[in-house]
Amino acid sequence: MEVKLVLDGDITVVSLSGRIEIEKTQSFKKACLQNFSDRKVVFCMKNLHFVGSSGIQSFFGVLNELNAGSRMNVKIAGLTPDFQRLFSFSECASLEVHESIEGALQSF
Repeated sequence: MEVKLVLDGDITVVSLSGRIEIEKTQSFKKACLQNFSDRKVVFCMKNLHFVGSSGIQSFFGVLNELNAGSRMNVKIAGLTPDFQRLFSFSECASLEVHESIEGALQSF
């Protein structure tokens, strides 16, 4: 998984691309907590892919923990139809999902 960061005022846009690997989710969580605490963050997932649903469920769990257990304000943008389907079955109801980065930015 590759990560590209863009600052838009006080909001960090984290564009994710490549493939989600379940074994990297905890290091991803740790990096997010170290770098984005007390920040508004949009995770753009339009260029992200997954191999199995267990990897994406674990990844969604990390996003949910980041939003609930810290002072981060997390929003999701650009879910593909496959991600949307799996997201609807996950326990991430507290995460706000937007079709675009622009929509997520405007929602803060």
